[in-house]
Amino acid sequence: MDSRFENYIRRGRFYVDGWLRSEAVQTIVALARRQRSLGVAGGVAEIGVHHGKLFILLYLLGLPSEKAVAIDLFEDQHLNIDNSGNGDLAKFRRNLERHADSARLVLHQGSSMDLSGAVLTRLADGPLRFISVDGGHTAEIAAHDLATAEAAIAEGGIIVVDDVFNEQWPSVGDGVRHYFDRRPNLVPFAVGANKTYFCRPSHRDIYHDAAAATASTATATEFLGQPVAFLQFLRPGLKDRVAKSPAWQRLRATPIGLPLRWAWNTGRTLRRGLTRNEDF
Repeated sequence: MDSRFENYIRRGRFYVDGWLRSEAVQTIVALARRQRSLGVAGGVAEIGVHHGKLFILLYLLGLPSEKAVAIDLFEDQHLNIDNSGNGDLAKFRRNLERHADSARLVLHQGSSMDLSGAVLTRLADGPLRFISVDGGHTAEIAAHDLATAEAAIAEGGIIVVDDVFNEQWPSVGDGVRHYFDRRPNLVPFAVGANKTYFCRPSHRDIYHDAAAATASTATATEFLGQPVAFLQFLRPGLKDRVAKSPAWQRLRATPIGLPLRWAWNTGRTLRRGLTRNEDF
């Protein structure tokens, strides 16, 4: 990974409008790295890129030879029948150029309902390694986009679907369930941070374990009749975040850091004493 990737992970993504939890970022990065270790190749794509928050991450995870396909209504917002998202092509292009580049970009503006797996594969110059589905949020669109993604993924490819369990968009879950009534060659393997992950049965156990390793706790559960890992993430407190920060690591043993450490530890002792006194 180059410096642009590290910069985007640490800072850049917070300047791009959109919805992407940090926990989902670490899971997606871990899965992409697992794919690399397995030799899985292919382009990446997102259906519903909005302003590029997740797409840029997928782009930076790609190799120079891998296409990155961005699919969105963009200026055709009259087709946005459920008012989910509001993609802006100019903002998307600015964000992509600011945090990555556009050398591998393949842009497809229009309704994903007019897209097929064959067309998506052609746009990417072959089967895709990683596809994010976050387009229209009706049951019909969600089922169609999942079908498009399944028809375009490589063996060892991963599909991540947004909002399957989001109470604001219950139709997405309906669409996923309707699609699985067809018994596709696809299984879920993990759920967490508002993302649900799917792959071919051949890679389920490998990706299940890779996703589970990113979580604080991975609970075994079922979805669509298949075993999945429910990924739970404990957010570190302020003390832990400061303690692990590069700035504090440089400062802690300096003439400034030493009295700060003394003050923190003294204050902690006093706070514990007050808490004990309050019990009486």
